[in-house]
Amino acid sequence: MRNYFINIGLLIGSLIFFFGGAEVFLRITGLQTTKPNPPRIFQQSEHPDISYELIPNLKNEKAYRGKVSTNSLGFRSPEPEPDNRQPTIAVFGDSITFGYGVNDDQTLTAYMSSLIPNTNILNTAVPGYNLEQETGTLREKVAELEPELVVLVFYFNDLEGEVGILAPDGTLRAKGWDPSAKDCSPIEDGILGYLPGKCWLDEHSAFYKAFKKVIDLRAGKERKAEQQEKSEEKPQEDKVTEEQLARYAQQLNGFIAHVPANTLRLFVIWPDQYLHELSRPRIKQIAETRGFRVVDLYEIFSNKVETLSWDTVHPSSDSLKAAAEVIVEAVNNSGSNL
Repeated sequence: MRNYFINIGLLIGSLIFFFGGAEVFLRITGLQTTKPNPPRIFQQSEHPDISYELIPNLKNEKAYRGKVSTNSLGFRSPEPEPDNRQPTIAVFGDSITFGYGVNDDQTLTAYMSSLIPNTNILNTAVPGYNLEQETGTLREKVAELEPELVVLVFYFNDLEGEVGILAPDGTLRAKGWDPSAKDCSPIEDGILGYLPGKCWLDEHSAFYKAFKKVIDLRAGKERKAEQQEKSEEKPQEDKVTEEQLARYAQQLNGFIAHVPANTLRLFVIWPDQYLHELSRPRIKQIAETRGFRVVDLYEIFSNKVETLSWDTVHPSSDSLKAAAEVIVEAVNNSGSNL
């Protein structure tokens, strides 16, 4: 019995040493924090419909595991040539176009710039943006630059969300966020779902939060694979509603109201895990009837775009490079003089 208790004590001591050491290591190295640690790249916008924007003149600021730089306009792209001597392409979108998780030279617009030299290509995209914010950006920051080409990158979650907000701590939040609400999202599945004090651990343990990320990533990849397979088996199933399509069409009307009639327009459909066999032709029609030439990246990637190794949504640099090549080909075939 004495040896039994000794062994139990050694086991408990070893577990405490292991988990305690891992906790200390994660905290010291900064690989995982216990409190929200949003990237310091956002600021409030003076325009309510834009809500928030990138801070201008950032230099290699760490964000989303990449290095982010911005020009004086607050765009993640080089400073435009003075006196507008070079033609300008303005690219609009959300975190995919922004380049979530990649460095400045691996974004969609960076790859486009390498293929279309002597051109100002402005990456106006910001994580979390929807068409309302993109319209505000076009009206307040881009229209006066008189771009020769406007590229609008569409992702299907553009049909869903409202304009987000920037919380005081720099975290992006959904409209209507309650700062007094408890921000707790512990592991609920498996044996860890029975662990007492889950919310306390989720708020105070770096090891628990890191472990939760691993679990969530694995579950997210499994869920995405199931969704891709189901969509291929039943391609006619589509959750996009008529109301969403009608609202987006109206928002697109507001966007093109700030684009001169003689400006070339490119509408890029970025794939998610669903095929959208019913709504995708409708989206194309909405864009084409408003003067856009449509580039459907489903024809290149289907619903299986390679994403970052630690993410299930945002594309890898290889995917961004492949997309840039297709977009530039469409630009070259559009009859433009770029």
